[in-house]
Amino acid sequence: MTHDRRDFLRRSLLGAAGAAIPIPTEADGQPPATPTSGAQPPSRALDAVMLAALGDAILPESLGAAGRARAIAAFTAWLAAYVPVAEEMHGYGYAELTYTRSDPAPGWRAQLQALDLLARRIRRRGFVQLDLAGRRAVLDAALRGGRHGTLPSSPLGADHVAVALLAHWAATSEAQDLAYGARIGAGQCRSLAETARRPLPIVGETPR
Repeated sequence: MTHDRRDFLRRSLLGAAGAAIPIPTEADGQPPATPTSGAQPPSRALDAVMLAALGDAILPESLGAAGRARAIAAFTAWLAAYVPVAEEMHGYGYAELTYTRSDPAPGWRAQLQALDLLARRIRRRGFVQLDLAGRRAVLDAALRGGRHGTLPSSPLGADHVAVALLAHWAATSEAQDLAYGARIGAGQCRSLAETARRPLPIVGETPR
């Protein structure tokens, strides 16, 4: 078989195979398929209004409105940047690879919706429309029976979005400063000249 004949047969077979595969058209009610290589990952955004109402109920009142807003913004940014099932950092010489947990956002969204539904069932009003005492009563009912004895060190260890929000804030430098009543600034770099100085106390400061 000559080279020209083999090339002709190859082109003929490819043409026949292509003709056998139906290509969807607009007339079929389905647009032609488009490449998905540039598809964006699904959003992890939570209901901002519900999250703000939840923050008022679960975060310390001593933070003030601005402090709670900062805590919620930091939690939202952390969730948006979270990469599920990503290879974690490991020490030199460790052969076993570990991976981050699955995306917590869908479950947390469902819990926020359930919290609002529970508020309407037992308080006849949405969670956001309740006063602070009402929100805390609904939240207490929602958390009753869960595993909330000890605050987890990471939001990923929480079994409810309210606990996750509180755990995320508790791990911040601001939370540690408030716990000790001093400007410790955990995780922040200080000059060598400042290492011997005791942290300044937090005295008479009003919530920002």
